[in-house]
Parts: sequence; C-alpha cells; structure tokens
Amino acid sequence: FPQVKLTIFDFLYRCLGPLPDSDVDYCSEYGSARGIRKFYECNYELKNEEFWKKIGVPGGADDSYVCTGVKATNCFMPKKTLSEKGLGGGGWIVVNKYLQVETSDGLVW
Repeated sequence: FPQVKLTIFDFLYRCLGPLPDSDVDYCSEYGSARGIRKFYECNYELKNEEFWKKIGVPGGADDSYVCTGVKATNCFMPKKTLSEKGLGGGGWIVVNKYLQVETSDGLVW
C-alpha cells in the first residue's frame, strides 16, 4: 500500500520496550527507511487538534488503529515455524536476524 502514510506513537520513550536495544534500533531504522514516522512519550489525543498539528497531520488522520494490551500468540502459525525448545517448553515463532519467519529446516517461510 504505497499511498498509505503510517505514524506510530507511544506513551513510552520507545516502542518494543522489552526487546534488546539492537532489535529496537533495527525496527526503528527499518520503519524510518520506509517513511513510517514515530513519536514517543506522546499521548494519543484523537479529538485534540493541537495533537494532530504537533505530529504533522492537521485535520486528523483518515483512520486510526489503537493497539493496547498486546499478547504474544502463535496458534495461527504452522507447527514447522515454531521452536521445539525454549522458555515454557518451546512453541516460539522462529525468526532470523531480519525478523523473517523461518521453518525448522532454516528456510524463510
């Protein structure tokens, strides 16, 4: 969707809080390279015109999607993409250093 402009904001000082700094940096650079704007330590104020001006979207966004209370889940993934071992007995989605999902035989899924 090349015409879609994305903006991410978070109340915290960065997104992906519990991940290692290297992972956060990679995701941030990836998003910036694709034109995704990011604002941190910022409250989402849907009905506040000053908020929209502050983030460079005067008049507000066409659509907003709010993501809160994120929970890791893998029930929709094929078994071949899940680890056999790990915390809690395994079942984690296997990814490579580019955050691409891999199968148990190391192929990008």
